[in-house]
Amino acid sequence: MDRPVIIVKNNFQEAWLDVVHLLLKQHWNAYNLIIQITNTDIIDNQLHQNYSAFCETIRIKAPKSVAYTIFPHKLHRIFNNRHIFFNKYINIVIPKLRRLKHFGWGTYFQRMVDYNNDGQVNQLENIINAINSRRRYSKAAYTILIQKPGGETIRPLGGPCLNYIAVQISTKVDHSMELSLMCIYRNHDFLERAYGNYWGLLNLLKFLAHETNLNVGVLTCISSHAYVDKKKTELKNFLEAYRDNS
Repeated sequence: MDRPVIIVKNNFQEAWLDVVHLLLKQHWNAYNLIIQITNTDIIDNQLHQNYSAFCETIRIKAPKSVAYTIFPHKLHRIFNNRHIFFNKYINIVIPKLRRLKHFGWGTYFQRMVDYNNDGQVNQLENIINAINSRRRYSKAAYTILIQKPGGETIRPLGGPCLNYIAVQISTKVDHSMELSLMCIYRNHDFLERAYGNYWGLLNLLKFLAHETNLNVGVLTCISSHAYVDKKKTELKNFLEAYRDNS
């Protein structure tokens, strides 16, 4: 079993590139990766366009589609009020998704706002209300569950790879408060998923910080198993082309 690898970067694209280079050196497999992204807003638009075009060329999911499963940023821009935003997603988007053949277990955001636990639970609304209504901030009391006990916790394929999100509140040097996220992945695909996963989680982080009037903190992702299992040559060529043009 690999010793933990810790990577701290200022933006999610640099973190993704570092992990992919690491995987290339380790026969496309690694365990116990701890990635921390310290800035939610920095993005290299040229790299983003290049990676999006690369995904289209090799016919894998676009980063926008992957990010949207974690936080539907376009819907949020349209309905900036969180109550309307949640209502539209739960009552309009989810029924449409359920009619799709590939809906499966759902989306991560659906599990966050419409988790079935002896009744439907909006985990995000519960956390926002709890933070906003308490006199004192609880630093590590808030968690978002994705997996459900039972079959999903032993399924090798076809289940949620993001298992759990911890919402963390901490005090900065200037005594202001910031909200951060720590996310646990069981299997993490760095060809098709991780780039969009990081992007979506950063959007979720900014949303929660805004709704609780807290500063935006950091995103920490722990990947139990990180891998690339297809299109390895194409990904290697993409990395070399990016390096040559940087």
